[in-house]
Amino acid sequence: LWSYPRGEGISKEGETAVDIIAYAAHIAALLGANIIKVKLPTKYLERGEIETENIESLSKRIEYVKRSCFAGK
Repeated sequence: LWSYPRGEGISKEGETAVDIIAYAAHIAALLGANIIKVKLPTKYLERGEIETENIESLSKRIEYVKRSCFAGK
């Protein structure tokens, strides 16, 4: 399932923000997707407050997104 956030409520930078991408992936998992495709997350935060030291590298951001999908299960 492609889970690409778009719309009036999200800024252009927010389309790849780590918190928004993680939420989009989470919703796709809730819908029952076995495979979820998202854009690579950036360090930008649109809304959420997460520990920023955990999102410094791309691998940490991807790990964060995977954890948002039922802890990667």
